[in-house]
This record gives sequence, structure tokens and C-alpha cells, in this order.
Amino acid sequence: MREALTAKTDKLEYVHSMLGQLRRMAADEQHEMLAYLIEMACIEANDILRGARPSRVRRNQRDSAA
Repeated sequence: MREALTAKTDKLEYVHSMLGQLRRMAADEQHEMLAYLIEMACIEANDILRGARPSRVRRNQRDSAA
């Protein structure tokens, strides 16, 4: 169980890192909206890593938000 959690954390850290690189690339090319949206995904990944947000949203929560 611990190994599965470590693998998930490793993957999420990788995603967070790649999002940071993509954000910088988009910003360098003056794609402000794209850079902003990628930054939001980067912040979300960081929040999940810190434990500030769940990694999943329950279906009824997601459906009621729409």
C-alpha cells in the first residue's frame, strides 16, 4: 500500500514539474491565457501534493457544481 502511494506521489510530482515547464514555455511565447490555465493546473497539483485538496472529486459534487 505504501509503495502505491509513493508511486502516485512520484507521478504527481512529475506532472507538477512538467506543468511548470509548460507554463514557462507558454509565457515565453506570450500565450498569457494558456500560461494562466497551465498555472492553475500546476497550483492544483501542488495543493494535492500538500494535502490541501483531495485528488478526486466525488461524482455528486462534480455534477452539482455544473
